[in-house]
Amino acid sequence: MLIEAIGGSLPMSAGIALSPLPVAAVIMMLMSSGARTNAPAFLLGWILGILTVGLVVFLAPGIETARGEPTALSGMIRVVMGAALLFLSVHQWRQRPEPDKPIEVPKILARLDQINVVQSLITGFLLSGVNPKNLILSAAGAATIDASGLNPGEQIISLLVFTAIASLTVAIPIAIYFLARHSAETIFTNWKDWLIKNNVTIMIVLLLVFGTLLIGRGMSIMTA
Repeated sequence: MLIEAIGGSLPMSAGIALSPLPVAAVIMMLMSSGARTNAPAFLLGWILGILTVGLVVFLAPGIETARGEPTALSGMIRVVMGAALLFLSVHQWRQRPEPDKPIEVPKILARLDQINVVQSLITGFLLSGVNPKNLILSAAGAATIDASGLNPGEQIISLLVFTAIASLTVAIPIAIYFLARHSAETIFTNWKDWLIKNNVTIMIVLLLVFGTLLIGRGMSIMTA
C-alpha cells in the first residue's frame, strides 16, 4: 500500500519538480553573494510549502471513505483542480512573449540577488505552497496518498517521499554548488538562460498534461 501511494502520487511530484521558475530562482541565488545561506533557506521554504499543503489535505474531511477509497467529492475536487490547470495553461499561452522580442527576466527573479535569508525562505514557501500550479499538484498528490488507506505514519512517510521527489530539481543545483563550486558558475549560467528562455513553453506543456491527468482521474472516481 505504501509503494502504491508513492507511485500514485509520483506524477504530481514530478510535475512540481519540473517547474522551471524555482530552479532558475535557486540558481540565481547561488550566483549571488549570499549563496551559502540564501539558497538552502529557499530550499527549506520550498519543502515547508509542500509539506504544509499535504498536511492540510490530510486533515480535510471527505477525501476518502471508511474503506480508504476516494469519494465522489474528491473526484469532483480533482476535476476542478484539473480545469484550473487548463485555465492557467491558456493564460500562459496568452501571456507568451512575441517571437521577435527579447526574453525578459520574470519579476520574481529580478531581485533575488538582493534578498536576505528570511526573504529567501518565504520565496521558496510561496513558490511551492502558494503558486497555483504547484499548490494544485501538491494537493492532488496528498489527496492520492490520503485516499490510499494508509495509517498516519505511512501517510507521513509517503508525503516525505513525495516532497523529496518534488524538491530534487531545487536541491541538485545547491549540491553542485557545494561540491563543485569552481565549475558551478558556468553550468548555472547556461541552465539559468535556458530555463528563463523556455519557462513559458515548459509551463504550458506541464499545465496541459497535468490538467488533463487530473480531470481524467477525477472523472473516473466520480463514475466508479
